[in-house]
Amino acid sequence: PFQRRDAPRRCPYLTTMAAVNIPANVATIAISNGTPPGTANPVNALGSPVRQFLQTALHNALNDPSIEAIILIGRPDGKGVFSAGADIKEFSGNDDGGVTTSDPDGIPTLNDLAHLMEGSSKPIIAALTGACLGGGMELALAAQYRVADSTLKYGLPEVKIGLIPGAGGTQRLPRLCGVRHALDMIVRGRINGSAKEGLKFGFLDGVVSNKESIFECALRWANWVSVLPANTLESRRLCLRTVPSDGEGIENGDMCDFALQSLPPKAKGGESAHACLEAIRASFELPFGEGMEMEKNLFNDLLYHSLQGRAYRHIFFAERSSSSSSSGRKKNSGNQLTKGRGAIGVIGAGTMGRGIAISFLRAGFGPITLVDVNPKGLKAGVQNIQSILQREVKKGRMHPSKLKAILSRLGSSTNLSSLADCDLVVEAAFENLKVKREIFSKLNTIVKKKNALLLSNTSTLDVDAIASSLSPERREYCAGMHFFSPAHIMKLVEVVRGSDTSAETLDIIRVVTKRIKKVPVVVGNCDGFVGNRMLHPYTSESTLLLADYGGGEAGLGVSDVDAAVGPKYFGMAVGPFVMSDIAGNDIGYNIRREKGLLRDPKTGEVGPNRKQMRYTELGDEMVEKLGRVGQKVKKGWYNYDPKVGKGRKPLPSSEMQALIDKYSAKPGMKLSEEEIIHRVLFPLVNEGFKILEEGIASDPSDIDIIYLYGYGWPAWRGGPMFWADNAVGLRKILSELEKFHAMHPNSEYYCPSKLLRACVSMGMGVQEYYNNGHAKVLESVVKSKL
Repeated sequence: PFQRRDAPRRCPYLTTMAAVNIPANVATIAISNGTPPGTANPVNALGSPVRQFLQTALHNALNDPSIEAIILIGRPDGKGVFSAGADIKEFSGNDDGGVTTSDPDGIPTLNDLAHLMEGSSKPIIAALTGACLGGGMELALAAQYRVADSTLKYGLPEVKIGLIPGAGGTQRLPRLCGVRHALDMIVRGRINGSAKEGLKFGFLDGVVSNKESIFECALRWANWVSVLPANTLESRRLCLRTVPSDGEGIENGDMCDFALQSLPPKAKGGESAHACLEAIRASFELPFGEGMEMEKNLFNDLLYHSLQGRAYRHIFFAERSSSSSSSGRKKNSGNQLTKGRGAIGVIGAGTMGRGIAISFLRAGFGPITLVDVNPKGLKAGVQNIQSILQREVKKGRMHPSKLKAILSRLGSSTNLSSLADCDLVVEAAFENLKVKREIFSKLNTIVKKKNALLLSNTSTLDVDAIASSLSPERREYCAGMHFFSPAHIMKLVEVVRGSDTSAETLDIIRVVTKRIKKVPVVVGNCDGFVGNRMLHPYTSESTLLLADYGGGEAGLGVSDVDAAVGPKYFGMAVGPFVMSDIAGNDIGYNIRREKGLLRDPKTGEVGPNRKQMRYTELGDEMVEKLGRVGQKVKKGWYNYDPKVGKGRKPLPSSEMQALIDKYSAKPGMKLSEEEIIHRVLFPLVNEGFKILEEGIASDPSDIDIIYLYGYGWPAWRGGPMFWADNAVGLRKILSELEKFHAMHPNSEYYCPSKLLRACVSMGMGVQEYYNNGHAKVLESVVKSKL
């Protein structure tokens, strides 16, 4: 029946068609045609209009007696994505995004569409290209046949936003591919399943051959399935199948038990992962209908009742918001940097400079020129870059041919003049204002392109003071680009806006940052910007707790504070003292010296800027007299033994305990984990409020992203500001800060923010305050004071 090529026609279910003759008895439905005109939907998200369109198109095809097969494809031209899943923007406290709950206006859910497709009286061939994720993959599972081209990437990543697949994915995938593959895709939330992998595990029935297009492949399958016996269609319905036994002879229940051992505890971010496992277990323990009901209940429970899930989805949106353009211009302007091309200069071959160079090399920029005035340091830097990339080849993360191409784009020099033709220069020299200003003064005359971006990797210094070394016409192209160490691994980049930095420059830096696979957050110019400024009260109070409560065996220990804040209790990647040992205690010491806080070793006078500040010299003496600067010298707040944990495992130090005893004003005592959290994290949050007051951060969610990707804040807690709003409550934070400030009036970081007080008086969280537009009034007040 599919051989009637004499009357090809354009299918009525498409507005445009690829250059392929479609037989009159084949309906081809393109998901993208459901997007209303003028609406951007690059990933074919399955929002309400798209679901309505698909239901109508499917019904039309099923009711048309001339149609004998249906092809479901992402786009009319057979290119791009199939679908990246449900439209997560539709998710809210009272709406599940049309996944499981029927709409009163008759708009179908994803489950409705999946059941319609699975029960189709005519074979449906899902032609898969590009991203086939989440709800998109669940629709593909409901089709009777699935074919793909080499661009396919499939997966069910709902666990990463605190949910489980809600349109049958947990029930159909185990029945089609077995429990082993279902656990891998669903519990891990993988999104990189390939066509080759899909064939291996049975997700796909076929792939394109030779120079065949995805349309031609789907038509070939439509032609073949039309001649199969009538009962074949029934056997293709996954709802009628049982979950197969594992190919390696392991019981399905045993595989789930084994997977359970590797999951994080429910209370530590594991709610959605445990729900995924429970739903998969239902696929082989319960009939299909009961399994679907369990999936629905688990999905809705996570959506409506899980604070962890809300935190994960908050991060999802916050990351996209922080990366978006502020000027409204299209990101891909004429600047070649936004297209992943251009000459890059990196000044400084130390740890930061090396990592920054690697990031640009991996992304395809080039040539990359690494500059350092020290020949030995430069040579070591280049060798370190080569070594890191060679290790990636050994681990299978990079093809050897790619390594050769990457290294061919790396050059080095001891002379700044080698940067004359650069499109972008990142200075990563010693953290000293005088040094940085000298470098930028030289770049001002060396770099030929007047619109070249001249950026500083400073972590605390005044970007305007650095930019003042440039001629006035260049200053709009100058900004901070603060990477986090190690720069080739850490995802965060604080993009620091100077007073003269143009909006276009900020947009280009945003795009470039995403090109090198990092997350940009634009921040204002102040001491420490956002992340390090908030870190100050956190680390200061952590040290002061030891001075207040750390004396003797019964006192609060370094490990007690780290245990409370770190993975064991609150969930930070590391506690404050391990973090300081990793970074180097000399860094904080040098910052305190620059701020005029240290005691003069000659005169014994305290620093001129210490005044009446609540302060302890505990951290100063450990560096000055004991040389305990951290892991790099095998001793800091802890001892480190090269034979134990590769020299990274913190070990108790009697020398440090003796020093703590010296500075402890009274006999020590233990504090509960909750008390420690309040003392060290509430002032961190309070500083976040002050940063928002001053316009240094433009939205609370930006602060959350900075702490998630730069400081190891647990994603399931959503970031400091989300945590304050939703887990603690602003009224409690205000009350505790007032109590602590009364106890310690010389600790300025305990003085409650005016914005915090305003939010409490208005009875709303700080994110709600911003979402409702109140921050615009605050912004005008800030500007009037500048």
